[in-house]
Amino acid sequence: MEDILKNRIKESVGKVIKIILFSNYIYSGKIINVDDRFVEILDFKTSSYHVFDFENIKDLEVRE
Repeated sequence: MEDILKNRIKESVGKVIKIILFSNYIYSGKIINVDDRFVEILDFKTSSYHVFDFENIKDLEVRE
């Protein structure tokens, strides 16, 4: 499953995403950068950047 999430995120740089973490926190923002382990988003609510480890992501939603 983790590979599916990574591929989806890597193909969606610049798009809007909603990330749900295993801790049940939810973040919405624009995907800024992605590598093999982390994803960086610009959070719309706080206007700040967040970096998430793929291992902490439970689910995600990419808006087209």
